[in-house]
Amino acid sequence: MNDMQVLIEQMVSDISSQAVRLDEVRLHKFLEWLKSHSSKVKTVGQVHVEVAVHGEGSMDDRLKNDLKSWLGTLSMPGLFWEYHLLLNEIAWWRDLDPRTLARILRSEGND
Repeated sequence: MNDMQVLIEQMVSDISSQAVRLDEVRLHKFLEWLKSHSSKVKTVGQVHVEVAVHGEGSMDDRLKNDLKSWLGTLSMPGLFWEYHLLLNEIAWWRDLDPRTLARILRSEGND
C-alpha cells in the first residue's frame, strides 16, 4: 500500500467513525449532503458518494468504500480540503440544536 492509500485509509476511518456516531436523523441528513456535495466536486473519474442509510450491507462499510473511491480521485490539496470539510460538516450536524434541526426537517417536509 502506498503512502497516499494509507493516508486515504486513515481519513476514511476518521470520517466514518465520526459519522456513525450521529443519531439516525442527523446521519441521514449528513449523507444527503455528502451525496449532493460529492456529485458537484470535479474529480478524475467523476466518482461520488452514493451511500444510503438503509440497504444491503453495513452502512459503515458502504460509506468507507464510497469515500475511498471518491477521495482517491482527488488531488492532494483537494483531498485535505475535503477531509476537513467533511469532518466540519459532521461536527455541524452533531452540534446542531434540536429546535433548529426540527425547523430544517419541517421546511423540507420531513417531519
